[in-house]
Formats: sequence, structure tokens, C-alpha cells
Amino acid sequence: MKKILSIIVIIFLFTVASLLFWVGLSPRTFSKFFTIYPAVNETAVEIGLLSIKDQRVSQAATSEPVSSTQGYLVIKKNILGVEVAKDSASRENGLSNRRILRFGQGMLFAFDKMSPQSFWMKDMFMPIDMIFFDNNWKIVLIEENLQPDSFPKIFGNNIDSQYVLEINAWESNSYGLKVGDQAIFLNK
Repeated sequence: MKKILSIIVIIFLFTVASLLFWVGLSPRTFSKFFTIYPAVNETAVEIGLLSIKDQRVSQAATSEPVSSTQGYLVIKKNILGVEVAKDSASRENGLSNRRILRFGQGMLFAFDKMSPQSFWMKDMFMPIDMIFFDNNWKIVLIEENLQPDSFPKIFGNNIDSQYVLEINAWESNSYGLKVGDQAIFLNK
């Protein structure tokens, strides 16, 4: 009975998500639901609606070393898919010249050590949030709603950080992020 109820709830959730996407709204991640109700999580994996990877992300306890060009960032039970910029060329290019960034997606800039990181909005076409993390993945600074016309203003250069996440403007607010929140990184 528990398994049948879980299947019905999962089908309902995916139907609602499809309808929201169809009308142009992007649903918040359902990862919180799957971590709160493990029976639903297990059933979703069994019937093929979630992969083992999704289950691994929702149960992560510690960060992995950044070794891939794509990964997941888990913050306050929200799962964000990230492109990783870990060399100077990809960090310099960043999100420049892009016109759209999907909700729940971002770019993670990974540096070798803690130091002040300087960011600007050169060649940007969309407003973004920048979230700065220390070497233990704790948020040390959040810069919200940075506009493309703010160039050449510099952001983040007054605090030490090792990782920087760029996401859509106000998305950090929708997740309820604040300085001191802990994140977990997983390679894809």
C-alpha cells in the first residue's frame, strides 16, 4: 500500500511539474520532497523516475574535490547543476555573452586557494547573483541582482573565497540562502 501511494504521489508531482513548465514557470527542485520522504525516493529509483545519481546527490554528506567540468551543488536541500570553470580561460569567459541561464543551473568558479576573487559584469547580458564560498564550502558573501550595466564595478575582491557560484538574479533569495550556509559539491 505504501509503495502504491508513493507511485501515485510521484506521478502527481511530475504531472504538476510538467504543467508548470508548460505554462512557462520553472518549479523549484523536488529534491527536498525526495529527501524528506525516503520511501518515495526509494520507489522513484525502483520504477526508474530517479536515477541512482539523483539518490546519491540527495543523500550527500560531504563535498568531493572539484575534478570535473560539471557537477552538483547542494545547498539547504536544493540541488543545482553547475558548469565548473577551473582553469583561467574558462574562468575569464564565465557566463559572458550568454542570454539565458535556466533556473537551478549555474556556473561554479573553482580556484586553487583562498584569496580575494575579483568579478565583474563584462559582456554580460543578464542579471545574476554571485555566491562566494570559503575552502570548506561555507557561504561568506552573497551579491544579489548584479546588473550588466554595473561594469566595470568589481565584486568579491574584499573577502577571501575559493569558490564562486553565479546563478540567475534573485535565485539565491528564492532558495533562502544566507552567509554561513553550508554547501556540498559533487562531481557529475
